[in-house]
Amino acid sequence: MSKKSWSEYTDDEKELLKQKVIEADENTPLAPEFAAAYIGKSLHTLQHMRCHQSDAITYSKVGRHVLYRKRHLDEYLDNCEKSCTSN
Repeated sequence: MSKKSWSEYTDDEKELLKQKVIEADENTPLAPEFAAAYIGKSLHTLQHMRCHQSDAITYSKVGRHVLYRKRHLDEYLDNCEKSCTSN
């Protein structure tokens, strides 16, 4: 069985994934689909961030599986906050 591409997820499915992250403990390991839904990015964007950005979200790799922790997703979102549009 192949994985769904991000564009195949409905808005309702993405919202359900996001809700699961909101309810999760800060140390819960999460698949990229959950992380993407939570921060509002695509799976492709997360992959690009892992490969090309030094300030990417901290993640773990178990075998070939990428996992994010909720606390790292929250840290990323906190670092994205701006107080002025010129920043």
